[in-house]
Amino acid sequence: MPRYTIALRNNSGPVAPASVSRHVPFYCAHEAAGTAWNRALVEACGDLLDPVTQTAVVSVVSNFGRELFTGDADVVVTLDRIGTTSLTFLITLHQDGVQAAELTVVLVHLDSSRVNSAPWSPPQIAALEALRSAPVVA
Repeated sequence: MPRYTIALRNNSGPVAPASVSRHVPFYCAHEAAGTAWNRALVEACGDLLDPVTQTAVVSVVSNFGRELFTGDADVVVTLDRIGTTSLTFLITLHQDGVQAAELTVVLVHLDSSRVNSAPWSPPQIAALEALRSAPVVA
């Protein structure tokens, strides 16, 4: 399962008080998770899959156990399930060695029209399966 260190940020304005500017809103945490799962897909699949044009997010469920703050977070991407046309990732965000958030993300594989789902090819499945046992990356 890949692990990435990603800088969390806050989109607050320059005059926001520190109590606001240090807090990471949920949508910024979702962006960090998206960066991590996209990187994992690119590293695992290479030319077999373009996550931007060949996948779509169909579900995101997030649970936050503690507040996230601006600065580095460790993001772990675990392949939970591969279906005929979709996959499910479990993504955890950790700060200071403590898990702060967990997201379950379902992506669907799209055909060239980007309207219909398409089955994963055997080479794509093999590449995706490698995410289950991928070495941890820093």
